Amino acid sequence: MAEHSKYYRPIQYLGSKIRVVDTIVKECQKLHTPENYVLDLFSGSSIVAQSLYNNGMNVIANDTMSFSSDIAACMLNQDRKECSISNVEAFVSGMVSLHTLPQKFMEFSSLIEKERQLLDKKDLLGLKVLYDNLSQVGSDRQASLQVDYIRKHAGCSAINNYPLFANYYAGTYFGIRQALEIDILRNAIETEWNQKCDLWERKMLLTALYNTCSIIVHSVGKHFAQPIQINGEENKITNTRLFENRNYNVFDVFKTCIMNIISSIVKNDINSTSYSLCMDICSPTFRKLIADKNVDVIYADPPYTAQQYSRFYHIPEVLHSYKYPKLQMFRGKYTQGIYPEEKYKSPFCSKIKAKGAFEFIFDMAQKHDCSLIVSYSESKKQKTGNERMVTLEYLLQLAHKKLPHHSLSKINFDFDYRQLNRSDKIVENKDDKEILLIFKKQ
Repeated sequence: MAEHSKYYRPIQYLGSKIRVVDTIVKECQKLHTPENYVLDLFSGSSIVAQSLYNNGMNVIANDTMSFSSDIAACMLNQDRKECSISNVEAFVSGMVSLHTLPQKFMEFSSLIEKERQLLDKKDLLGLKVLYDNLSQVGSDRQASLQVDYIRKHAGCSAINNYPLFANYYAGTYFGIRQALEIDILRNAIETEWNQKCDLWERKMLLTALYNTCSIIVHSVGKHFAQPIQINGEENKITNTRLFENRNYNVFDVFKTCIMNIISSIVKNDINSTSYSLCMDICSPTFRKLIADKNVDVIYADPPYTAQQYSRFYHIPEVLHSYKYPKLQMFRGKYTQGIYPEEKYKSPFCSKIKAKGAFEFIFDMAQKHDCSLIVSYSESKKQKTGNERMVTLEYLLQLAHKKLPHHSLSKINFDFDYRQLNRSDKIVENKDDKEILLIFKKQ
């Protein structure tokens, strides 16, 4: 929920800048002039963008992932109107009408009741059997009529159709009832509300739903790389957390998220000149779009390991589009993470493409004649479990070439960079410290 008076954290985001955000803001303030923009190239959960905005700076927040762009647009008050909050509150008040299952969801009604009984009894084995026998798009069990239809209609919208989350993620990331309630809310945002609401209201409701999913999901670290598997050890901490996570009521959590977001942004000026984009920064379209913007500071927190963030956040991305994804298969089987086949792959996470991608950032700073701040984690050990695609030395060489008249300062933080690997791949004896590189325009 809301963890800090300066921002609202809607999802658990890997590489979040919570511990360093005050320093980033302070350094941006030194380089920024009020009439210009700070460009946050990789906004993620929008923590940095929010903090810059709440400290009086004009912000352009960008991310290639649509759900991240929604979050930033919500928290930066993009296109918010005087009546927007009261309209959202009216939506919340009318949610009681959503508790009745639509006709196309009724197939799950007996399963919801069975799940409720098993949760009440804390019957771990019974839940495992129930979930293992569900017909799901990502399972090899005999397909139900709904699953068969969905597999034949991959890429089509799930609005007013068979529930997406219940047929993909029930029994794994979420409970059966929870998955259906997510489907109900997502449909309501698109149908019952979308005809009436403005852009900000829609993105605000979606942000609250992303927030809800992040709170209730049954996965390590509350991201979406893989669900936690149920095993027979009743006292195992993950099984204890299963019951905690499954007992969340989606509607109640969603309402709380709405109220927390409102309390975080209500004090802010609705006449915001800050805004959010959802683009690949290496694309010609992005360069054209910001060519006439007065950007005097670029902040970049790019990915720079082989770990693709789209693997960790594919579920909120599917929630944004709400189209039936075609699932990735490996050696003839669906992946445990239930990943979509077409996930975005960042060039910053590719050994072949990373150097060229980083050049785009420095070219951008050169073209706009602005200061550049880069977050980076230097790997001091040969093996860290997360090899960097570019070295610190390369970044400094690139700066010398592209920004020869900029001065350099470096801030070292005294905590470790969090690795993204599974537990058996994490290197315990490491010394990976996060740093901030500040290239100041003279």
